[in-house]
Amino acid sequence: MTPQTPQARIPMAAIVATVTTTVLGAAGGYVLGGPVGAAVAAASIAFGTLLSSFLVRGRFVGRLTQSRQDAALQGYADGIAHMVLAHMAAYEAAVFPVSGPGAVTPQERAARRTRSYAVAAEEALPHPVRRAAAAALAALDHGNAGASQEAMQNLLFAVHEQTVRA
Repeated sequence: MTPQTPQARIPMAAIVATVTTTVLGAAGGYVLGGPVGAAVAAASIAFGTLLSSFLVRGRFVGRLTQSRQDAALQGYADGIAHMVLAHMAAYEAAVFPVSGPGAVTPQERAARRTRSYAVAAEEALPHPVRRAAAAALAALDHGNAGASQEAMQNLLFAVHEQTVRA
């Protein structure tokens, strides 16, 4: 059995609610006004329930669609932030190679620098992460190990805050 989406469940819930309220209304109308009261109560309650479920469905689907769009944009921004962190770490490894100064060619370092700048300029990147990435790029470009390490740590914290906010 395939799982149903919330949009597919709404018509079934509306039918169940309409039938339930119509039967209860007909019973109450029969007790208070006999068969004519039952018919009038059942018809009016069925109409009101169908109308309200139609109106609620429109609002629900609109909010659900908006929530999904917001989540997709937020997920994209989180992914870009992590991608910036990964490229910046690769650039840092090219600037300060563990194997020694000759371990990375100037072309490879320039390529990593170019890619880091391109990713940091991505439009969907949240502002705090963009600011931390710019500071890290500036520190790495100057080649100061202490400042670079601190800037990379700030970038890591900015990415972390981006992905764990409530």
